[in-house]
Amino acid sequence: MTFSKAHPLSLAISIACFPAVVSAAGSSNSDEVVQVYGHAYQGYAEHAPQSGTKTDVAWLDVPQSVSVVTSTEMEDRGAVRLVDALHGVAGVNNTLGEGSRDQFVIRGFDTLNDTYRDGLRDDGNLQSYRSLANIERVEVVKGAAGALYGRGSAGGLINLVTKRANGESFTRVKAGIGSNNKYTGQLDSSMALSDSINGRVNLEYRKADSFVDHVNSEDYFIAPTVRISPADGHTLDLDMEYAHQELVPYRGVPSKDGKPVGVPTNTFYGGTNDYQESDSLRLALDYEWLINNDLKWNNRASWNKIELQQKGTRQGTVTGDQVSQTVNNFGYDPRTTTTLQSELVWDTGMNQLMVGADYNQINIDLTLASNKTIPSKDIYDPTVGPTPDPGFAPFRDNVTKTTGLYIQDVVTFGDLSLIGNVRYDKMELEQQKVGKEKEYLSDNKVSYRAGAVYRITNDVSTYATLARSWQLPYSGIYINPKLAEFFHTDLQELGVKAYLLDDALMLNAALFQIDQEQPKTNTDGDVVDKTEARHKGIELEIRGQITQKWNISAGYSFLDAKDKKTGKKPNDVSDHLFSLWSTYQLTENWRFGGGAKYVGERFSGNSEAVSLGDYTTVDLMTAYTLDQHKIQLNASNIFNEKYILGATNGKSGLNQIGYGAPAEFMLTYGYQF
Repeated sequence: MTFSKAHPLSLAISIACFPAVVSAAGSSNSDEVVQVYGHAYQGYAEHAPQSGTKTDVAWLDVPQSVSVVTSTEMEDRGAVRLVDALHGVAGVNNTLGEGSRDQFVIRGFDTLNDTYRDGLRDDGNLQSYRSLANIERVEVVKGAAGALYGRGSAGGLINLVTKRANGESFTRVKAGIGSNNKYTGQLDSSMALSDSINGRVNLEYRKADSFVDHVNSEDYFIAPTVRISPADGHTLDLDMEYAHQELVPYRGVPSKDGKPVGVPTNTFYGGTNDYQESDSLRLALDYEWLINNDLKWNNRASWNKIELQQKGTRQGTVTGDQVSQTVNNFGYDPRTTTTLQSELVWDTGMNQLMVGADYNQINIDLTLASNKTIPSKDIYDPTVGPTPDPGFAPFRDNVTKTTGLYIQDVVTFGDLSLIGNVRYDKMELEQQKVGKEKEYLSDNKVSYRAGAVYRITNDVSTYATLARSWQLPYSGIYINPKLAEFFHTDLQELGVKAYLLDDALMLNAALFQIDQEQPKTNTDGDVVDKTEARHKGIELEIRGQITQKWNISAGYSFLDAKDKKTGKKPNDVSDHLFSLWSTYQLTENWRFGGGAKYVGERFSGNSEAVSLGDYTTVDLMTAYTLDQHKIQLNASNIFNEKYILGATNGKSGLNQIGYGAPAEFMLTYGYQF
C-alpha cells in the first residue's frame, strides 16, 4: 500500500489519536461517565448484535465477522443516508450505484440485493438512497450467510435495525444546513400511549443541490410505529414507512486511454431534464411470544411497494474526443415484495435450537424504453441541455418466489461452542416479456454453515467456519436462458474476537477465503462454461470506547480478489481499505472528532481497462451541547481531495465513472424536549 498522497491521512491519524494525549494529561476524573442532559452518548460498542445468528448468541460466540454501527457513531459522523453510516466498516466500500441509489461492495462482491430490515429482505428502497431517520443501528454480516437468510449474500449482507416504541418519552428535533444548498429537518417523537401501548414517529425532509452541475435531490419520509404489549411475554410491533424521493441521476464521466477524463468534478454529461422519482411504502409486523424461560416464538411479515420512473442520459463509447450517448427510461409500475417468517427458539443454556420457515415473493412490473441514440458529445467540453424523453412502455413482468426451511443448533461444551446451520430453499422464477412466451426457471438448493468457537478467556474467543450460499443470476429479477444454473459461494474463515477494557472495546480479526462459481449454460440448460472468482484476505476492526469519554472506530482490510481464469480484479474492488474515526468528550459541553478513509487502487470493468486510482479523505466534527440544545459541525474531505468514488457495473462502467464530493460541511442544530 502506498501513501504517496497520504499526508492528510497522517494528519488525520494524529488528529484522531489526539484524545490519547488529552486523556493521559487530564485529571483523575477522565473515566467519569459524561452526562449530557438531553443528549446522551451511548458509545460505539454494541454488545448484542443478532444478525450473525438471528438469536441472542453472544457476539464472541458467533463464528463469523459481524460489524455494528451504533446510533452514537452515526450521529457523530453526521450520517443522514446509509452510505454515510458504513464509511468505517472493514471490508465494505461504496460505489457509484448509477448515481441514483445505495450500492456497496463487501469483500469484493456486490451487495445491491443483500440489504435486510430486521432480518427480512428489504427491496422497497432498492433503487434509492436509504434514509437513517428510522434506523437504530446497522449490522453487517461478512461472508456467505445463505444458511440463515436464503439466496444471496456472497460477500456479506447489511441488516438495518428499526427504531422501536419502547415506552420512552421524548421529542427530538433537528435542522441542518450545508454545502451545495443542503437543508435537512428531522423529528423523532416517542411516548407511552397507555400501560400497554407505546407510539413513536420519525419524520425527515432533505433537499440539496450537488457538487455536480444540474444534479439535485429532494425527499421526505414519515415512519410511525406502535408497540403493543397485551400480556406478559407478548410484544407486537407495527411499522409503517412512506418515502418520496426525487433526484437527478449522476452517471459520471467517460474514460480515455485507460483513465477517467480529467474534467472539473462539476462536469455533467447528462440531460438537464433527466430525473428519478419514486414513492415507496413499507408495512411490517413483528410478533414475539415468550412462551416460557426456554422457548420463544417470533413471527414477522412485511410488504413493500415502490413506484418509480427514471429518465437517464448515459455515456456509451469514446471515439476520438467524442462520446456516444443514449437515453434509457425504466420504471417499476409497481415493484412489490412480500415476506413472511416464523422462527421458534428453544434455549436450555447448553443448547440453543432455532427452527424457522420463510416465504418471499417479488413482483416486478417493469416499464422500459429501448436505447434511444442521441448525438455524441465532446468529452472535454460537453454541451448540456434537455435530451429526448422516449417515455415508458410495458416491457416485462417478473415473479420470484422463494420458500425456505432452516434449522440452527448451537451446542456448548464448557469453553467450546459448535454451531450448525442447514437451509433448504425452493426457488421459482417466471418472466413474461411483452409479445413473448412466458419463461420459467426453478431449482431447489441447500445452504449450510458449520462453525466452532473456543473461548480462550471470558473475553477472548477464536473461531473457524465453513459456509455455502446460493445466488440467483441477476438476483432473480430477470431470466436469461444462458444463465439457467444458480451461482454458489463457499466461505472459509478463521478469526479472533475480543472484548477489551471491561467490555467497552470490541476487537475482531479475520482471515477468509471466498470462492464463487457462476455457471453459463446453453438454451437447453446445459452448462457450457463457468466464471470462477476467488477473494481472499484479512480484516482487522476495533470499535468502542477507550475511555468513557473517548470513542474509536477503525478498520483495515487487505483483499486479493481476482477472476481465477484471467487473474484480473473485479469491477471497482480495492486491495486495501483503511478507515479511522474517533471522538472525544473534552468537557461536559464540548465534543471533538475526526478521521480518515483510504481506498486503494481500483479498476473499472472486469478487465482492468480503466484505472480509478486510490484516494484519501479526511473528515472532522465538533459538537457543543447546553442543556437540551446541541450544535454540531461536520466537515468532510477537508483537504479537497479530487478522487473517483466508483463506476457502474459491467462494460458501461468504462464510461460511467463518478467523482467523489469535494470539501463540504454540514451544520446542525438539535433540541430535545
